[in-house]
Amino acid sequence: MSDTVLDRPAQEIVDDDTIERFRADGVVALRNVVDAEWVERLRGGVAAEMANPSPTAHAYESTGFFGSLDLWRLHPLFSEFVTQSRLGELAAAMFGSPVVRMYYDQLFVKEPGSSQPVPWHNDQPYWPISGRQVMSFWIALDEVDATSGRVEYVRGSHAWDRWFQPRTFAPTNAHDYKRNPDYEPAPDVEADRDAYDIVSFDLQPGDAVAFWAMILHGSRGNSNRGRARRGYAVRYIGTDVRYDPRVGTAEALHYAELEPGAPMETDHYPIVWPRPT
Repeated sequence: MSDTVLDRPAQEIVDDDTIERFRADGVVALRNVVDAEWVERLRGGVAAEMANPSPTAHAYESTGFFGSLDLWRLHPLFSEFVTQSRLGELAAAMFGSPVVRMYYDQLFVKEPGSSQPVPWHNDQPYWPISGRQVMSFWIALDEVDATSGRVEYVRGSHAWDRWFQPRTFAPTNAHDYKRNPDYEPAPDVEADRDAYDIVSFDLQPGDAVAFWAMILHGSRGNSNRGRARRGYAVRYIGTDVRYDPRVGTAEALHYAELEPGAPMETDHYPIVWPRPT
């Protein structure tokens, strides 16, 4: 792994002002997090996954969307990146945990001209975990702008403490999530966009967006017919997180070896910061 990814100190990427904005707004853009060499290596990993999809892949060919999760458990390239890069250190600084563990990763590809939106949602209702120290880095592997379906976020919504009912990203609701009576429907942001403080970021390859798992976010299709939008999301957790396989969470992320309420202290979710020696 090149020095830019492995050895660049966290304080060169995030300063106190960045951390303060992240905690207040729920989301912040980070520039030049991944160097050009590793962008190309990750692009190669994405191409290999799309050519030979793993069992966790979910493609909606009619809309030009491809996704996969837990790639790091299946491919050494992604495993090296998520466990050996500085992302774990950045997470520790941003959500304030002495120990950071890898949770899972996820690939989101919108082909040129893809009509597939991602509905407005917050992530943590999908995941069988509870706790506040849960965040993602969404890494751009292509130039991302309004034409290519950049992700949009409702600033400050991570602090609402509102859990929105998960729904499938598929074009139909054939595989929707089980209804959790403690959840509420996500608001129809598109019907009244001016009522929300919506923020988004143009990104260059190697830039990342860091965001809390409870922030409300979504994206439109990729109307740019000349450029794909490949995004690679890496999710990390801190010491306050507990296993919580409640109704409505993604079965693919359940882990039977843990009891409900147990801390995530298992090699299944390895420590990435402090980096093991």
